[in-house]
Amino acid sequence: MTTDWRSLAYDDATSQLKQQFGFDFISIGLAQEPGGALRWLYASGSSGLRHTRIALTPGHGVGGIVLKTGRPMRFTDIDKELGPRAYSSFPIVFAEDLRSFIALPLVSANHVSGVLLCAFRTSGIEHAETFTKCIAHMEDGLCGFDVITDGFLKLSERTEPIDDETIDGTETPLLSLIEAREDERRSISRELHDGLAQELLSVSVLVKQIGLIHDDEQTGSLVNLAEESINRLLEETRNLSVQLRPLALDDLGLAAALRAQASVYSKMFGARISVDDSTTGTRLSRTVETHMYRIAQEALLNACKYSHSDAIDVIITENDQCLTIAVCDQGTGFDPDNPKVKGHGCGMGSMRERAKLMNANLNFFSSSKGTTVTISVPLP
Repeated sequence: MTTDWRSLAYDDATSQLKQQFGFDFISIGLAQEPGGALRWLYASGSSGLRHTRIALTPGHGVGGIVLKTGRPMRFTDIDKELGPRAYSSFPIVFAEDLRSFIALPLVSANHVSGVLLCAFRTSGIEHAETFTKCIAHMEDGLCGFDVITDGFLKLSERTEPIDDETIDGTETPLLSLIEAREDERRSISRELHDGLAQELLSVSVLVKQIGLIHDDEQTGSLVNLAEESINRLLEETRNLSVQLRPLALDDLGLAAALRAQASVYSKMFGARISVDDSTTGTRLSRTVETHMYRIAQEALLNACKYSHSDAIDVIITENDQCLTIAVCDQGTGFDPDNPKVKGHGCGMGSMRERAKLMNANLNFFSSSKGTTVTISVPLP
């Protein structure tokens, strides 16, 4: 546990930084052990205690991403630089109503064990100079930590990688962020599937034993109700696991993962969804398979929600040059060049971004007879 003198040092540091640079909110987050969750333990300018209840596993949220990647982040205008999906993944932004910030890794013994967050509740380019001065101030460290002040990870950067995870041996910032989020989804999905789901099955067995021991009508009725509730929770847990990231994607590949997702969406939206895989089972890199899956998942979700089609087909094909996934519906269609924005309105943008990251071709074909979305990626 952190000693009292160190706690006082952290409190003093946050207060001094806030006063010196005029930040609205300053916080130091620490992970109590390597690989453990990061908590915002010390803060100045907080609006309440909500931030103290945030626990960020590596790769999740501002603190978790910086902790995992070991690279700082900077945003001068969150509303412009972050899409709704990424924005909603940053709990501290909501907890403290932040609009611009820098988040710097705190290093001890060559290990990232904390994060310094300096933020404003307003946005504007004028904050850039303040961030620059603060970064220069951090070159001598903070409270015994070394502070990483270069190699910023920003969503506003756009690069086109050629291979799995690097360009000329350098990891791309956007890809680093996406990978961190996928790792977190994978971890939570695995825990739901192997942890919570298995515990629910164990409880179900115990409930059945109660019915065998007490063989009367009232107990039997209660046991049946309990089993129905457990089965419903078990189904919801499995569906949530698939929605986050189907384990089949890593273990069995794209076709199995899309079949699992199709099963969930079919029950959720009532559409008939078929997945036809005519490939030879070719496996691609984990990064490429993830992007292919996410694009197909988004196309499938859009078809279920907006096409008004009762039948949706997912077709996976392969030739000597590329692997292609096509999502086809028989719905009302839309104008791909001028789509009507629905919901968060960033689905097509996200699909195009992922396609760009893996040098793939993404096409939308739509008419009054239906829509087909195809994504083709070159084979190694």
